Parts: sequence; structure tokens; C-alpha cells
Amino acid sequence: MYKEAFPEELQRYYYNLFGSEAEEIMKKLREPVEKYYIRVNTLKISRQKLMEELRKEGLKPKRSPYLEEGIYFEREGPNFPDDYEPKLPKVVANKFAAESVYQGAQLYAPGVLKADKGIKEGDEVQIRDPKGLLVGIGIARMSAKEMVVATRGIAVEVTLPKFKLPSLNELKAYEKGYFYAQSLPSMVVAHILEPQEEDLIIDMAAAPGGKTSHIAQLLENRGEIIAIDKSRNRLAKMEKELKRLGVKNVKLVQMDSRNLPGLGIKADKILLDAPCTALGVRPKLWETRTPKDIEATVRYQRHFINAAIKSLRKGGILVYSTCTLSYEENEGNVQYMLKKGLKLEEQKIFIGSPGLGIKEVQRFYPHKHLTQGFFIAKLRKVS
Repeated sequence: MYKEAFPEELQRYYYNLFGSEAEEIMKKLREPVEKYYIRVNTLKISRQKLMEELRKEGLKPKRSPYLEEGIYFEREGPNFPDDYEPKLPKVVANKFAAESVYQGAQLYAPGVLKADKGIKEGDEVQIRDPKGLLVGIGIARMSAKEMVVATRGIAVEVTLPKFKLPSLNELKAYEKGYFYAQSLPSMVVAHILEPQEEDLIIDMAAAPGGKTSHIAQLLENRGEIIAIDKSRNRLAKMEKELKRLGVKNVKLVQMDSRNLPGLGIKADKILLDAPCTALGVRPKLWETRTPKDIEATVRYQRHFINAAIKSLRKGGILVYSTCTLSYEENEGNVQYMLKKGLKLEEQKIFIGSPGLGIKEVQRFYPHKHLTQGFFIAKLRKVS
């Protein structure tokens, strides 16, 4: 059932890389994370106080055993079996909307691709993704005709999603900037960078701002962070996000990070959360990328890596991370960096698994750590 979500070449690639664990990995990739993490924004509130606020909103927050600023919620579901075939009229949602419904969100009209004729407001309906996977059941809040043409509003109020994660963006605590939704491995990254107030820090692919704002939080808004992204649109959203979180020590720069050496800056620490194939992101109702995409992405990533190395002072630290599972984008790129005069450093928080053939790097696996697939390496420039 879950295998059909992955192109055959990618399935073969996973079997070659992970052996018998490949099946379990693919199965887990199709589901949302078991523990949905948020990061307490300690610039504004303590973990204890935020947990009290969230409980008042009827949520069941739990403390992360690994990070003082981590809180997680347990996923609910699956709420129906994979072979469930309800006898209900059908609404088909696009991939993005279907993935949201699958985790408990409402289905908004812009996400509807088509709907069975004759659906009226108030009818119970089933929601499927474009490939036919059942993602949820709900009550139509528009007629079939309306939901296909409307550009806003709830088309289907979802009463039984396949899985349920908490919806947090409507909470007062969100508005007040008390937390940022961020996966556990992604939170580990800023700790591994070990930012100090006197460091000049560059985040090379900064938007939407999760890791940048976390670094700022660890620095208690002191020091200087230069956050770079080439998209004006994403940077504008990031600026709003930093404002919501009360972050004050970040300078936003719109540029392509591959041109970073042109600024003539020598940084003490650089974070390169590299653009990647995102093969570790969950849930994946289906995957379209193949090993060819991995190869192309590695070529692209190396431009960023070269720019980072040139812009780092001697003795400076580069933390390299991705949300993908491939060898080439992870350990393969680390091997490349080692040939370029960098050496591996120990990571002060190590809760994942050692890398493939390199024990000093950290991998997170969906089936072992119940997280996204993720990779972190820490390197020092020695020559």
C-alpha cells in the first residue's frame, strides 16, 4: 500500500542504502510524525508557563526529555484502517490540501480539485488525494459547484481525519509569539552551532526563520546574526515572524547565498541548512523525486558549500544540515568538505544515530526516532 507512494527507482535506492529497514522507513514517511514538536520562545515565556497556557486551551503538552525549550504533542490516529471504503460522495483535494487534511486540518475551497455532482451543503463526504488515498471524512459546507469555484472559505469541515495533530496557529499563545512549530532535529541544529555573543553568525538559507530565531533565542537577543535568503517574499514573511517572536539581533539580507564571498565577510560560525530533496519530510502522500534529482541537488548544494567555506574564518565552524535521507546529500557532501580543508567536530547533543560510514555526524530516521528524516554535521575550517 505505502510503496506505491514512491517511484520504483527511489524504492531500489532505499533498499540499496538501508537494506531491510527501507520498508519501515517508507511506511513511516507516509504518516505524520508521532510527536509533534514546538519550541518554547524563551525570549517571552518559560516552558512551564506556556504548558499551563496550552492546557487551558484544552491541549495536552508534554516536555521534551532532550531540550529545555522543547514541547511535544502526541499524534492521534490512525482513525480508520487503510482498506476503509466509505460509501460517501467524493471530494478530491490537491496534494498540499490533502496532506493538511490527513493531519487534521479543514479542507478549504482553493484546495478542492473536483467534487461529485449533487453534493449539497450539510452532506457527509469522503476526501481523497488525487491518487485516490482516503485522507478524511467530513461535512460539506458548500455545494459541489461552489467548492470547485470558490477562492476562499471552508469547503469541507473535517470530522474524521486519518490522523490528528493539534492546530496551533489560532491560539492566543501563537499570536503572542510564545512558540514556534519546529521539529526536534531542527531544534538540535542551533545547539550544535553553539552560538556565542561575540560570534559573527551567518544563516545562509534562513527563511522561514525557524533556526535563525532559535539561534537568536539562545543568544538572548545579543550578538549579531546575518540571515540570508534569495526570495524577497520569503524574507518579508520571515521579518513578520521575527517580529512576532520578539527577535532583535538579526540582519536580513536578500541575495543568493552562492554569492556570499562577494560580501567579503569572514564569519565565525555559519549555518547551512542546505536546499535539498526533502526526502525526510513527513507525511508524504506520494513522492515524485528519483535518484536523478538527488544527483542534480548535490551539484547545486556544492555551490553553497564552496561559498560557506570561503566565507568562514580559519578555525570557524560550519554546521551543515538537511531534511533528506540520501547518502550523497549528507555523508557524500561531508566527504567533499573534508577534502576542502574542514574537519569533523563532536556534536554536543547527540540523540540521533551515527551517519553511514561516518560516526561523528548525526542522522534522524522516521522509524527509529519518530521524527522527520534529518541530517546534521559540524565541521571546523582548519586550512
